[in-house]
Amino acid sequence: MIRTRTTRALTGALLVGSLGLGGCAASEEDGPAGGKSGGGDVVVGASLELSGPTQSIGTAYKKALELQVASINAHGGVLGGRKLKLIVKDNQTKPAQNITNVNDLINNEHVAAVVTGGCSACTVPVTSIAEKRHVPLISLASATAITEPVAERQYTFKISPNPAQDADVLLAALKKKGVKSIGLLNVDNPYGQEGRAAVNAAAKKAGIEVAATQQFGQEDKDMSVQAKRLVAARPDAVVVWAVMPAAGIIAKNLRDAGYDGGVYLDAGAGAELFVEGAQGAAEGVHMVFPRVLAIGDETSDDETVRAQKDWVERYTAKYGNYSGFASFGADAALMLRDALGRAKGTDGPKLRDALETLAFDGVSGPIRNTPEEHSGLQPEALGVLVVRDGDWHLAG
Repeated sequence: MIRTRTTRALTGALLVGSLGLGGCAASEEDGPAGGKSGGGDVVVGASLELSGPTQSIGTAYKKALELQVASINAHGGVLGGRKLKLIVKDNQTKPAQNITNVNDLINNEHVAAVVTGGCSACTVPVTSIAEKRHVPLISLASATAITEPVAERQYTFKISPNPAQDADVLLAALKKKGVKSIGLLNVDNPYGQEGRAAVNAAAKKAGIEVAATQQFGQEDKDMSVQAKRLVAARPDAVVVWAVMPAAGIIAKNLRDAGYDGGVYLDAGAGAELFVEGAQGAAEGVHMVFPRVLAIGDETSDDETVRAQKDWVERYTAKYGNYSGFASFGADAALMLRDALGRAKGTDGPKLRDALETLAFDGVSGPIRNTPEEHSGLQPEALGVLVVRDGDWHLAG
C-alpha cells in the first residue's frame, strides 16, 4: 500500500479530469430532481450493502463516495458552485429493500441520480424503476444483465467489469503461462453462473481444457469436498468465481487438499478482504482486478497514474487501508460530476444522454460509455495481480 504523504496538488488532476467540467455554469433547464435551477444542493442517492453478507464491500463504496463527493465540493462543486449532497441508505443485501430504497430516494428525496452497490441481484430489479422515472442509475455491481439489453436499460450504467472481461483477461494470462488445463469452482447463483459460462467460453477460445467443474451454495461454509474433486482431476490451475468469505475458504480448502498449482480469482473475491480472510493460504494466489489495486508497482509518471496514486493515498490516509472496491465508488461520483456538467443541469433525460457518451480516465481506469455499451470500463484497466508478502502486486 502507498504510505507517503498525500500530494494535494494532484487532487485537481483527478477531479477536473479530461473533460474539465468542474466549473460548468448552472443551467435554467434543471428538472424537478435535485432542486430548481441555480439553487440548493444537487442531491444524489446511494443504496448500498451496509449490512448483510457483503456489508464490507458496501461500506467501502460508502467511504469512497463520501470522500470523493467531499473532494468535488471542495474543488468548486458542480453546475457553477452548487454542492453535491449524498444520501446513503442500507439495502441490507436484499433485493426487496433495494427496491424500497430506490423508490424512496426518487419519490421523497428527489435525487438527480442513484448509485447502487455490488449486489447484482439487488440491482437488476430496480433498473425498471430508473427507466420509468427517467432517473439515471449507476451500478457498482458486475452482472451483464444490469446494463443489457441496452434498449431496456437506457437509464442504467455500471462501472465494474463484465464477467466476460474478467474471464478473457484471466484466461489470456493462463495461456501465456503455458497452462493446458484448469479446474473451475463457482458459486451457484446468477453471478457464479455467468462467471462459469464466461470462463468456459474464454477457455475454449484460449485452447485450454476445463478438466473439472464444481459448484457450491452461496450459504455454504466449507467447500473441501469440491476442492478434493478438483485436485483429483490434476488441473494446472484452478479458477475460483466467488466473493468473500467463500473465496478465502476455498483457498484454504485447496491448500488443505494438497493442491500446489495456481489459484486464480475473479474480481469479486474481495481484494484486501481475501488476503485477510485466506491468511497464509492467500500467498501466491492470483486475481484479475483493475490495476489501480497495485498502483504502487506502477512506474509511469503520466497524469492518470499520478491521479490514481493520489486517490489511493487520500483514501488510505483517511480510512487506514485501501479497499480495492473503492475505485468503483470514486468513479461513480466522478461520472456524475462530469455528466452534470455536460447536461448543464439535473434534467433526467439530458443527464442520461450525457452519461451515455461519457469518456474519461477514472480511478479504475479508462471509462468509455457509448449508446451500445453502458458498461464502459475498458479491458486495459484490468490486470492479473498476485499476493506477495501479504499484499497485491502486478503479476507481470
